[in-house]
Amino acid sequence: MLDPGLTDIQKQLRDTVRAFFAREVAPVCREIEQRADPASRMPWDLIRAGSRLGLRTLVLPPEWGGISADVLTRALLLSEMSQVEPGLAKCFYSCWRGSQFLYHLATPAQREKFLRPFVEDHEFCLSTAFTEPGAGTDNLIPSDDPHRGLMLSAVRRGDEWVLNGQKQWVSLAGFSKCVLVFARTNRDVPVHRGSSLFVVPSDWPGVSFPRVSEKLGFRLYPIGDVLLDDVHLPTDHLLGVVDGAWGSLIPLIQEAVDYPATSLGMSKAMYAIAHGYARDRVQGGRPIIEHPTIGSRLAEMRMHIDTMEAYIRDTARAITGPEPSDPEHTWLCKVHCDRATVHVMLGALEVTAGNGVMAEFPLERFCRDVLTSLHSDGTESLNLLRAARGIAEESRTGR
Repeated sequence: MLDPGLTDIQKQLRDTVRAFFAREVAPVCREIEQRADPASRMPWDLIRAGSRLGLRTLVLPPEWGGISADVLTRALLLSEMSQVEPGLAKCFYSCWRGSQFLYHLATPAQREKFLRPFVEDHEFCLSTAFTEPGAGTDNLIPSDDPHRGLMLSAVRRGDEWVLNGQKQWVSLAGFSKCVLVFARTNRDVPVHRGSSLFVVPSDWPGVSFPRVSEKLGFRLYPIGDVLLDDVHLPTDHLLGVVDGAWGSLIPLIQEAVDYPATSLGMSKAMYAIAHGYARDRVQGGRPIIEHPTIGSRLAEMRMHIDTMEAYIRDTARAITGPEPSDPEHTWLCKVHCDRATVHVMLGALEVTAGNGVMAEFPLERFCRDVLTSLHSDGTESLNLLRAARGIAEESRTGR
């Protein structure tokens, strides 16, 4: 379990999140996700209520409204949230990632300009715009070809940067007050050596959000397109150094187990549903949990959950330990948890049989969320390829 050895603060946070999601989120999340218009599913009341508990600013230092939540604390809380509503958990995660980028890359003046309003406004969410219609995987596998990867352009003109291009599948697009945009500032070099990060207010001239996407799951976590048409930004909207986005941010992105933690929470929820059903469902004169095939299936699901927890805990400790951690550890943790979650989902469907696929049964929603999550932070094949390249590099260098 993730719980052993928790600090008093971590226990208090876990209990606070557990109570909040049981009391305020569980009763309404089903109604919200069934709304016909995907743009109407942004859970504003829950965002505001969670923000008042400190969930939106969690990763920031205390002087900026947070607790400097470390990798294990974030994993613990995301797992807890995702047992009830993983879409809302991802809304908070989007704010964590964006505020982490802002804090680590911003100058003191930029923190006051961009981070202070975020901290003080319970409705201030952050988006990170990375993927483009023609560039997803190409952004994540280093290539020496300058024609691969993101192509949204940022050109310096005097004391301004001018941005043009399109992003897709952007978290909270059209709902966040600020978008952190990865842009190509040098097309003559590979993407990982010619990209920069910009702060783009959502109401800035030239910024538009043409679509909120309909999707299979995570329906309380809206995503959509972002268009930038001759967006003129002052130079202080550049975060970090020119062409330095990859070197500054990729370590922050790699050193996290947030996606596996979400999968763990969904797995625990599906196991609880299946276990409760097996306990109450009577066939052959006894509860089906006493039938060997059902009991064995539940045991297998429990095994997968236990291994997920162990892998996440060990990865979190490696990331925060005294020695530099290998990114392969994080990528493989994500792959393992994706696979384990699918096994748990299939087990839950087998235990609950026909009831499990009914829309009114709680399992159906989590199945859609699991399938939606598998591509997040790279597909399985991509992460295995990244890990394989790292292992080959270790072999060449003797690390």
